[in-house]
Amino acid sequence: DVVRLGVLGAGNFANAVMLPAIAKVSSIERVSICSANGVNAQAAAKRFSFSAVAATEQELISSTDINTVAILTRHHLHASQTLAALQHGKHVFCEKPLALTHAELEDLEDWLTSHPDSPLLMVGFNRRFSPLMKALVEFFIGRQEPLIAHYRVNAGYIPLQHWVHDPQQGGGRLRGEVCHFIDALTFLCGSLPLHVNVQALPDKGIYQQDNLVIMLRFTDESIGTITYVANGDKLFSKERLEVFCGGRVGVLEDFRSLVLTKNGRRRQIHSWLRQDKGHQAEWEAFARALTQAGEPPIPYEQIFAVHRATLVCADALCHNNS
Repeated sequence: DVVRLGVLGAGNFANAVMLPAIAKVSSIERVSICSANGVNAQAAAKRFSFSAVAATEQELISSTDINTVAILTRHHLHASQTLAALQHGKHVFCEKPLALTHAELEDLEDWLTSHPDSPLLMVGFNRRFSPLMKALVEFFIGRQEPLIAHYRVNAGYIPLQHWVHDPQQGGGRLRGEVCHFIDALTFLCGSLPLHVNVQALPDKGIYQQDNLVIMLRFTDESIGTITYVANGDKLFSKERLEVFCGGRVGVLEDFRSLVLTKNGRRRQIHSWLRQDKGHQAEWEAFARALTQAGEPPIPYEQIFAVHRATLVCADALCHNNS
């Protein structure tokens, strides 16, 4: 009846976004937290009312006091920590990306396939849980033809020295963040990415393969494009998703407003209080699946198809630059 949670990672993202979202879900008991920086773990435990601080990753994962592990560490640790937690019989919430390489992804998929009674796996693709994204998807329910969607992301500049750019720790922004938008389009289409193509601007010693355009064709013949740029201005909105299909148009602006147009009529929905990208809702969905013995909130075939499409794009960029 209760999710007894242990958390790996207490960095900036965990403290600013994920731990506050978790704290709002009443069915989650915050049992233990562990971080490479013990001071961070102690501070997070006090701030978010965790019962204990684990000394090591192994201590937390093997603990019988928890039944679920949240992995909020740096990207290169996600796949190995996820597999270890599953093998210890723990449900796993892994912040994206789930894996940085094809081999890591295949190991996880093979293990889940060979263990049909495995604990549940969830990946932090939060945008599909946003109320405005759900309303956009509902607007196109029952469509009789493929759709075209364009997702523009004004991601902002990150210095080359940042760990996200490090090939070993972060895997680059395509693997680490663009997977979010591939997943959002997958959720929107309700079908899997089938073909991908990617082109990027030259880096010129300033960027790191983070000014790019991706085109995806889905199994239902829908087409999605992602324009992800680091060369814009912070004042401009970060995300805009435009969808066209069957005489209807939907425009989601920065998860603050949604404009739906059909039959010459326009309806606008606002998120009045705050921008809502679905972080709390994804945890509510995950907790519900665990306490009610439900299905994974994100189908595994979508999780793995999205990551494969992301890795294929990353491979293509490396090939283009070689």
